Amino acid sequence: MRSWSYLIQVRAYSDDGRVEEESALYVVSLPPDPEFLKNVELECYATSYLPFQTVLKVAHAYAIGTDAKIEDLERYSLMGYREDMDLYIFKEGVGFKEGLIRVFSLILDLLKARGTYKFIEPVVDVGTPPSELMLECLELSSA
Repeated sequence: MRSWSYLIQVRAYSDDGRVEEESALYVVSLPPDPEFLKNVELECYATSYLPFQTVLKVAHAYAIGTDAKIEDLERYSLMGYREDMDLYIFKEGVGFKEGLIRVFSLILDLLKARGTYKFIEPVVDVGTPPSELMLECLELSSA
């Protein structure tokens, strides 16, 4: 198994002007099939870059990394915590998009525990999933 990780982060704006950020590490697993690397136009990047459309098609949610203690594992489709890796492991069969929705749900729950916010947006940076997918999953996680 190969893995790929994303820092998923949101920025939350409160009524009184406070801005807070919350994040979690999202680790996905990729099949060890070298055929997927052939989709990379420049072969020299194949070990450090994989086109996102390929990731979206073949990746599965593997784990969430957070400093928070997650009590309700079922809510986030998690099967348990691996102390040796300091990660919460997803149940088998959770796809990439569903896992991203669960990560956003966790982040939103952590923010809600600290107060209410008038606006929450994903932080899009180099190496994050595309902004359209981030917005879609953030919306689905708050539904």
